[in-house]
Amino acid sequence: MTDRLLLLRALAEAVTLSGPRPGGGDRPSAAERLCRAAADLLGAAGAALTCAPAEPGRYTACATDEVAARLAELEDLVGDGPAARAARHGRTVGTVLGPGAPARSADLAPDAAEVPPVFVVLAADVLAAEAPVAIRSWPVRVAGRPVAALTVHGPAGCATTEARADGQVLADALAPVLVGPAVAAAPARERRDRAVGMLVAQTGLAPDDAAALLQARAWAEDVAVADLEGAVLGRTTSFADGDAPGPLPA
Repeated sequence: MTDRLLLLRALAEAVTLSGPRPGGGDRPSAAERLCRAAADLLGAAGAALTCAPAEPGRYTACATDEVAARLAELEDLVGDGPAARAARHGRTVGTVLGPGAPARSADLAPDAAEVPPVFVVLAADVLAAEAPVAIRSWPVRVAGRPVAALTVHGPAGCATTEARADGQVLADALAPVLVGPAVAAAPARERRDRAVGMLVAQTGLAPDDAAALLQARAWAEDVAVADLEGAVLGRTTSFADGDAPGPLPA
């Protein structure tokens, strides 16, 4: 699909038709429905939206599946990755991993930003793919300024030239809905800030260092950052001196 209006119409229809999660439950958030619709239109398996991805205070507004969430958490841990570089350079950035994948994404120009090697190595462990898997991010722009990034993962076909062009149209379409006061005050950001504040009080670290410690421990214990944040806020785990880290309570 290359027609911008047709693509935006397809996005709107997909969001309108999206309903409750399989098996019942609450209707997915607007951010999740938009990410899911964008992933479907791009032929991807899942997607995540990261706000302020190139800044220390970046946070994931939504992830459609566990793999997308783990890739977003990995980028938080590394402090660099496709979302950060897409926002920093204002263009799509990606790579293909798995058996038979090229060492460098074939679409990247010689001077283009490349996904950092440490992210590639750790992402391969997350994906554990038996076939090539593409990871690609697009900047979400407001008045030409990147404020977020849309990242998808899926078959190598979602990284074609046409899909890359479509992805930028879809990413920019998310901006009016997802970037602004509603996202700035999103529960995910508030929750992260409160957990980091408690870590600052416990450890005496600067906020950026406390956030990095939270992400590193979550990755080391193979738990979701959100779960560790909940344990910190619920005072069932602590980072204070003398407290053994240990696993999260069952």
